[in-house]
Amino acid sequence: MPWRLKLQLYETTVIIDSALRAEDLKNLGERITSFISHNGGEVVRVEEWGKRRLAYEVKKKQYGYYLHIRFQAPPALIALLEKEYRLNESILRYLTVKVDARALKREERERQRKATAAAASEEPAADTEGNSIVAPVLEEAREEV
Repeated sequence: MPWRLKLQLYETTVIIDSALRAEDLKNLGERITSFISHNGGEVVRVEEWGKRRLAYEVKKKQYGYYLHIRFQAPPALIALLEKEYRLNESILRYLTVKVDARALKREERERQRKATAAAASEEPAADTEGNSIVAPVLEEAREEV
């Protein structure tokens, strides 16, 4: 039986120097995701939050480009990934956290709540169409009485 590593779910948020060209920002994001993939991880989702003003200056920068990645990986990958972050001068800050099971449940409930709200907002439109059809039928029934 082959030995298998247990993968954990992690999220990493990286703040990149926003002075980089758009092409370089994209390449750095791809480099991070390929590093995760080549070291036993699996990227689940990548979100580009874009350029944002920092709460305080970091390395004399007022703005940073935010990249958020959710991935599954063995625990040993996190140390390697953060070493890569430290070696890259374009990365201003980073934070990697393990995703809690309660957070996943909360996300699922939020997703279901939004789906229910979206379905409910579509139903009144169908009802108004239905009322316009039902109303003449009721008038016909009253005329017969």
